[in-house]
Order: sequence, then C-alpha cells, then structure tokens
Amino acid sequence: MMSNQNVIMPRGTQMKNIIFDLGQVLINWNPDRVYDAYFKDKHKTRQFYEETGIFLLNKEMDKGLSFDEGLTFLSSKFPHYEEPIHLWKNKWTEMIGGEIEGSVEILKQLSHLNYPLYAITNWSAETFPYVHGKYEFFQYFRDIVISGKENVIKPDPLIYELLLRRNELEPADCIFIDDVDENVEGAKKVGMDAVKFEGPEKLLADLKLRDVL
Repeated sequence: MMSNQNVIMPRGTQMKNIIFDLGQVLINWNPDRVYDAYFKDKHKTRQFYEETGIFLLNKEMDKGLSFDEGLTFLSSKFPHYEEPIHLWKNKWTEMIGGEIEGSVEILKQLSHLNYPLYAITNWSAETFPYVHGKYEFFQYFRDIVISGKENVIKPDPLIYELLLRRNELEPADCIFIDDVDENVEGAKKVGMDAVKFEGPEKLLADLKLRDVL
C-alpha cells in the first residue's frame, strides 16, 4: 500500500477548486502598446477606440468570430481607420506584455499544495495557441475553458457551468478569480465564491482570508 505521509494536502478543511481568469490576471495584455506606438498620441489612441468600438468587436472575436471577418467588417464602417484596425490582428502578439509574475508565483504555490487548478478565459481561439505555447504555467491547469472554442463568453452562466459540468465540480467548492466585476458577479450567480483580482498582493490576502494559503 502506498503511504500518503508525504502528500501535501490543501490547507482548507474542504477541497477547493481554484479557477483563474488569464488576461490581466496571469498574462498582461494591453492594446495600447500597439496603438500608442502607431498614433504617437494617447488621445488619438483613445479616440480610435471610442469611434470604432473595437473592444466590443473584440468580445465578438472572443466569442468565436474570426479576426478576418470582424476586422474587415469594421474597416468597411471606418475606412479611414483601415490600417490601424488591421493591426489588431497583424500586431496582436505585441499586445502581450508577458506574464504577471506575482500571480504566477501564487499559481505555483497552489499547485504545490495540490489544489485542483482550472481556467476560464475570454480569448479568441485564433490567438490562444500563441500564449499557450509561450508560458510554462499552463502546465498547472487541469482544464481550460476558452470562450472562442465554446462560442460563449463571461459573464454568461453557460461558460462557468461548462467548466463545472466537464470536470464534475460543485460550484460551492470553487473559488473564481477575475479582474472584471461583471465576470466575478457571473461566477457568484452560479454558486461559486469569487474574488476580484486587483494585483498579486491583494489576491494573496484574499486567499489567506479563505484559509487557502
């Protein structure tokens, strides 16, 4: 019989499944890197975002719309912005600023303590393979729900329920971490505990408050 004396168990009396968002929690993603360089004027960058509504389009691409179809459509509405609109695809990798080191360290600690780790992300299926192949921390996740593959985005309850169903998890046994208020509330509505990410130090404090770390 195998001895379990060397197995490290999670601190809490009840097994908790920890579910992470990716963008702005573990990975720094910021289109300003591309557009501030292009326009050379932060005001013009803001104006471009507001006039085109490109962030709203990005939500549709996170939901499964192809970059080519979405950006071509937007360019037809704003032909004077055709070049910068297509930078959203052509320079997408430059929007990635690297991993958020403090968050990744927390993820590693949780993995070392044998917490089951998962992720739910609003991310295009076209661009996700780039980050998945770039960062080693993805090895810690048992499952990742990618909105672009499932054609549903947070805070729709379906995306949270998909992860729960696919992994036979009870929502009351889960803690969800996200930087967007409406996504945090979406997790709470399906019965999860949820934490708004406001930086690694605050996340560490929130997890200690729950006797997770």
